[in-house]
Amino acid sequence: MNIFIVGASGFIGSAIVDGLDKKDNTVFISSRSENDSRANTIFCDFSKDFSVDFWKEKLKNIDIVINAVGIISESKGQKFADLHTQAPIALFKACEQLKVKKVIQISALGADVNAITQYHKSKRAADEYLRSTKLHYYILKPSIVYGEDGVSTELFKGLAALPITPIVDDGEQLLQPIYIGDLVKTINACIADAKHENLELDLVGPKAITYKELLGLFRAWLQKRPAFELKIPQWLSFMGKILNEPAISKDNLIMLKQGNSADAQPLEDFLGTPLRSMQETIFLKNATPAQKLAANFYFMPILGRFVLGFIWIWTAIVSGFLYPHDQSIALLNDVGISGVFEEPLLYISLLLDFIIGILTIAGWRLKELLIFQFLVIVVYTTILTLFAPYHWLHPFGPISKNLALLMVILMMMLMKVKK
Repeated sequence: MNIFIVGASGFIGSAIVDGLDKKDNTVFISSRSENDSRANTIFCDFSKDFSVDFWKEKLKNIDIVINAVGIISESKGQKFADLHTQAPIALFKACEQLKVKKVIQISALGADVNAITQYHKSKRAADEYLRSTKLHYYILKPSIVYGEDGVSTELFKGLAALPITPIVDDGEQLLQPIYIGDLVKTINACIADAKHENLELDLVGPKAITYKELLGLFRAWLQKRPAFELKIPQWLSFMGKILNEPAISKDNLIMLKQGNSADAQPLEDFLGTPLRSMQETIFLKNATPAQKLAANFYFMPILGRFVLGFIWIWTAIVSGFLYPHDQSIALLNDVGISGVFEEPLLYISLLLDFIIGILTIAGWRLKELLIFQFLVIVVYTTILTLFAPYHWLHPFGPISKNLALLMVILMMMLMKVKK
């Protein structure tokens, strides 16, 4: 069988690629990058490719299509309507016209008639179209999918590692996470299945658990003592935008409040084996030192962004309005700047500091901005070292502290900067 996986670069898609039974199957993967050198790569972009003819060209000789494309929140170039509805419908139309043998659609638990968020509504629209076709289809509706590299797993690790545990509302929202290995096992079972013409399954773990209990399990896994719980009202969802954390968006908190659980028995009956619990998978062993470090540092890029931004903004304010003006001018004179240039350069430099601070907090092109900050501080430090080296001997260390600041910026550049 020739199997085409759309969304092969995501957490779920890449796990499917790695876990598919390849003994009698050839796997083709999608990629948005024309520089992708992986074998059997088909170039396409779900955010742009809505043409049935486009997909018909890509699906030649394909027997099974797996749609694993999904986003948890919208961005400038990625919209729910495009990725979850329009492109999948065009893909399904092409599959029907080419008589593709099977289509496996990875939808979402909650994408039903009661859907109220755009995430669920957009998934449901594609599901409804697939049901209307003559295709042999499987619609799989996973709950939260967890695994070592899962986005949701990393978030829960980071939340659990905080000195104060944030609890949304009362923390009693039901979740039923499914292990990524069981999801991949389900995909393989769908490919091999010859009993069902069409099938829809809720993909959930063996047991529902509350949001509060889940954070407690992650905290115990990290070998941390129970922490003070801070209740966060749902209306604080705007913090997700500030923290650049999609999982804390308004829609996602609404979905959390609705709950995310279902009966696991139909899935176990289909697989013929019990589903694995979190205690049997991710919590089987205590976290390694590297995992603990990653959890402790999860929010550090965000915190570092705000601290760095504040430093630049405060430096601009102090330089322009709080520090004695004549001493600021004297410092410029020390490095050889005097006369008509001293005033303009003073205010240009403080304006630059202020702009850097604002852009840093806003997260605008942060990786490039961090490199620019690093270079600016190196230039500042070099100029003062060459023309006013006595600052190295100042008891408050105005230059030597730049070394620590450079190290913080370097660490943020090397860490996974959240965009």
